[in-house]
Amino acid sequence: MSENNHPLEDQARALADDNRFCEWLDAVHALSSGWPHSHYSARRWIEQQCGVESLGRLAIDPEAATSFDQIARRFAVWDRNQELEL
Repeated sequence: MSENNHPLEDQARALADDNRFCEWLDAVHALSSGWPHSHYSARRWIEQQCGVESLGRLAIDPEAATSFDQIARRFAVWDRNQELEL
């Protein structure tokens, strides 16, 4: 990998690329179109919720970083307790 991303940006990208995270978004923040969340829509949702234009901004915006941490924690709790068939 030639990019040198901040660890927080890498964490956010990994979360958006996680199929379970997309399932969680479908369960708690469904798209108005009725389509399931994709990795792209998950990434855009994180950016919107954190108030940033790109995930790279999480590294320099403390409020956005806090918002992302809360999202990641809520997902982790759901992932531990929720039982969805894959």
